[in-house]
This record gives sequence, C-alpha cells and structure tokens, in this order.
Amino acid sequence: MTRSMMTALKAIMITVPLAISSTSIIAEPLEIRVEMRDGTELSTLVYLPDGDGPFPTLVARTIYGPPIIPIGGELYDSSMKLTDFVPSEDDDDDDAAITAGWPLITENGYALVIQNTRGRNGSDGVDRSWRDDGEDGYDLIEWVNAQDWSNGRIGLFGDSAVGVSAALAAAEQPPALDALFLQTTPADPFGTDMAPRDGALRTESLLVQGGFLAFDVSESHIAGRGIDGEEVADLVPAIGGYVQGLFEGLEDPLNSDTWLAAPLGDVPELDQLMPFWSMLSDVSARETFRDETNALGKIEVPTSVVTLWQDTFAQSTFDLFADLEERDIPRELLVVNGTHYDIDDPRIFPEPRMLSWFDHWLKDEPRADRPVVKAATQGNAEFVEGSEVIDIIGVAERYYIAEGELVQTASESSNTFTSDPANPVPTQGGRYLLAASGALDQTDLITRQDTLVFKAAALSETRILAGPVTGQIVATSNAPSFDLSVRLLDVAPDGTASIILSDHLRIENEAKTPVTVPFDMSLIRHQLNAGHRVAIMVAGSDFPAWDRNPQTGASIFESADLQAAEITVISDANGQSYIELPFVEN
Repeated sequence: MTRSMMTALKAIMITVPLAISSTSIIAEPLEIRVEMRDGTELSTLVYLPDGDGPFPTLVARTIYGPPIIPIGGELYDSSMKLTDFVPSEDDDDDDAAITAGWPLITENGYALVIQNTRGRNGSDGVDRSWRDDGEDGYDLIEWVNAQDWSNGRIGLFGDSAVGVSAALAAAEQPPALDALFLQTTPADPFGTDMAPRDGALRTESLLVQGGFLAFDVSESHIAGRGIDGEEVADLVPAIGGYVQGLFEGLEDPLNSDTWLAAPLGDVPELDQLMPFWSMLSDVSARETFRDETNALGKIEVPTSVVTLWQDTFAQSTFDLFADLEERDIPRELLVVNGTHYDIDDPRIFPEPRMLSWFDHWLKDEPRADRPVVKAATQGNAEFVEGSEVIDIIGVAERYYIAEGELVQTASESSNTFTSDPANPVPTQGGRYLLAASGALDQTDLITRQDTLVFKAAALSETRILAGPVTGQIVATSNAPSFDLSVRLLDVAPDGTASIILSDHLRIENEAKTPVTVPFDMSLIRHQLNAGHRVAIMVAGSDFPAWDRNPQTGASIFESADLQAAEITVISDANGQSYIELPFVEN
C-alpha cells in the first residue's frame, strides 16, 4: 500500500463504495478490456509515446488502480522541485507524488500498459488476492507482444503489492518477457514475511491490508461472491468501521478495542466479501496462499531489485536476490536506508535505476556503469559496493546470553519473565508496514518486567555490523504454546536503545520441556559507534506487529481465552542461547 493510499483510506473509511471510481491521469490512454485465458476481461490502460512505433513496452498490474508513483528514484521532469513529489509533513495532499511518475516512461520512448487486477477497479472476475496474478500477468504479456504498437521487447515493474503482481507474472515465465524491476517487493509474501510456517501472523500487515482490499473491488467481484446489491449497503459501514478502528488503533494498540479483541478479526462481512480473510483462521487456506504466491526459484529474466534496510519485505527481497545469484540470472541489488514508504522519496536513491535497467535489456543500450550490489549503511551516509552479497558482509562473532550480559565465552544462566497476552509488549520499531517501524527507541520497553535484556560490553571503537544476524534461544515455558520476540538493539551511552533488527518465533511445546529455537533476523548493515553497546531484548510478544499468542494452545482468531505464562531463557551444558553478529572493520 502506498503512502497516498493510506492517506486516502483514512479519509474515506465509511463512505467509500465497494465498486470502481474513475481516475484521470493527465493524458488520455487507450482504454481496453483484455481477455484472459478463462474469458475474464480485465480493465487495461495503454499509453503510447510520440512516434509511429512499434515501441518497447513496460507493464504494471495493480490492485490500486492508476496512477502510478515515481519508480526507482526517477523524476519525470528534472526541472521540478523535489517538493513536487514529496509532500511536507503537514501536507496531506499526495497527488503530486503519485501523478508525476508515469510520463517519464512514455517520454523515454516506451509504451506503458497498466492493468487493473482481477476483480478490482472495473476488471471482471473475483479478487483472490494475487492468486491469479501469475496466469493473468502471463496472458497480458503475451497480449502486449501481439499488438502492432509493440516491438516485442517487454519489461515488468512494480513496487510493494504492484511488485508482487509483477513477480508472480515473471514466475510464470512468459516467453515475451525480457526483464523485471522490483522495489520493496516480497517474492514470497506469505511464506517469508507475513505468515511464516511456525504459525505466527504479521497482523499489522494482514489485517489492515486485508481490510483495505475490500475497497475498490468491482461489481463483478461482488456478484462473484454471491452478494446482491442490497447486501452491499449493509457491508460498507461494518467493513469501513472495522478498518477505521484498525488504522486508529495503530497509534495506541494497547488501548484499542479493535486490536485487543479476542477473537481477533471476527468480521463476518469481510469474510463474506474477501477470500483473503479466510487465511487468518484457516490453516489450509494459509498454506494455499503461501504456495500460490511464491515466486522464488521461478524467475528467469534479468531482474533489478531495490529495498530498504527497514522495509517490511526486506527478508523476501534478499531471498530473491540470493536465488538469482545461485542460478546466475542477470541481476542487481540496491539497498537504501529507510522504511517501506520512504521508497516514494526520490532523494534516498544514489542514482535513478529503472529506466537505465530497461534501456539495456529492451533497447540494447550499454548496461549502466554501476555495481551489481550497492548498499547503504544505517548510521552513516556511506554506500558499499560489490559484485555479490558476500563482498559486503563481515565475519560472524558469537555472543552468549549470560546473566543480563552478552559475553563471548559460554556460561550457565537461567532468566525468567512472565508473558501476559492481556498486556502485550508493544511494537516500537522494526521492519513493519503500518505499525511503528524503523530504528525506533526501545528505552521504555527494556525497563518492563516482562522483557529480558542482555548487553555486551561498550565498544572501544566504531564497528560496522554487516551481514546476516542469526542465533538460537533455548527456552521453556509452563504454557503449551508461547512466543519469543527477539530484538537486536544499539544502546547509546545515554541509555537510548534503538532497534536494529528483530525476529518473532512461535513455539508449540505440549511437553513443556526446554526447546532450542533458531532465529534469523536477516541481513543488515549498521554502524555501531564507539561507546555504544549491542544488546538483545527477549519478550513474549510484539504487538500489534504479530498476533498475540493466547498461550493456551488456541489461536487468537478463534479463542477469547488468554493466560499468562512463565518463559525461561536458558544457557547451560545442554544448550546455549547465543547470537552471531557479523562485523567488518570500519
């Protein structure tokens, strides 16, 4: 979801119709209905550049409807001010940021095709939340290839949800597709980022995005779900009110009736309208979403990917790049500082990316003179470069959990805290979409009685943490099911504790015996200044980023019963709890 979409949604929660509203994008496109293999017709807009053609073509498929935003740090017109693209903090008008991006494509000699995905914004069919995007994207690429104005050189692009559609289409390997550009895009959105297989769900993404998907569905979708016109009037206030409660509750989830509800997500109207909603409580539906929206291992065309160190989909992006690396698919990776929505800001890019990528693969122009891997460093303005990811990562050093400390020699310790799902530890930064995200201060959390904090010695010199942060926790609990939220912190001399990375783990343990739980916080590049300490904080929740564990063995989506539980983190001869931190010299 783009920043502008969030702003618009906040303003129209209750009154938005569950049907298409027309959108104008400056120029007059060709409006075409393109037929998919099953006969479903999808609303499609075609923008042609000046000239006789045929033209190379860039394609995007969107759940939001046009217009599109600036992509890859590109500016439509270099004479425009950056403020024309990036509204000030007190300016709610995002229109300039989202309308000025697309003409750069046609003015650089490309045809542009934007298609509304199935069941949305005037397209026929039922919106099954990306599960049809592979085949539909394949069909659109082949349709473009057959048009007189197309020269058969075709690229797909997108960011966030639009990028998911592009990745899934590329994973179907349409013969006419030549290249791909993705930014802030999960290649495995449910299996890696939002619904890991251990059972925890990224509720701050799933609930709000799931509710948002109810807006701008087409009349065909509504009919396809067996809902008549009179019923729509009843659905609108219930869905709008619920999504409004989710958005407002993100500001203060510990006092939000919507977020603290148990069972959570009990909204029959959303379940009736949106197939997506079933994955919250239906484990088999969750598996289906994971399997049908996973593009890893399937993309065969040259691919450029862009992410941010605090993007909610960073892990999936890194997994995609590793997959491309392993299979030696032409590729490039740019990692910049910031969170998911910072990608809309052209100022964070070291150079424009998208058009030069497509100029090479679609126009046979020389490949841009830039490294395969380029990454920013959190905490300073430096970029590092390499020909592969291994060139920019350090060597892991193991730190063991002791009594309130992280030490480099194994020792025995046992530390216990009480986790109460009725009073969860709040989300306060990290790689999240809509909850509080980024490198935020955890100072008020590390003093809570329901968190454990382990600090290393203060650094005598500045060091760069660079690479995958992994480790394991040996833990036991008196509950049959419990969670471990493990957060890596940068603690300044004044006590400020900023989050660097985190991982969330769900453990089912009917035997209530000690279990060894590995964690993987993903890649990072972060500067730790002299005098700072690295620390980890362990808690039993990270709310509302992840669904609360009732600690009874039941799911929060099905049960109102919650119970407090004791959780003990152990290091002894039978198993050590530790974290591995990769460092490079400054």
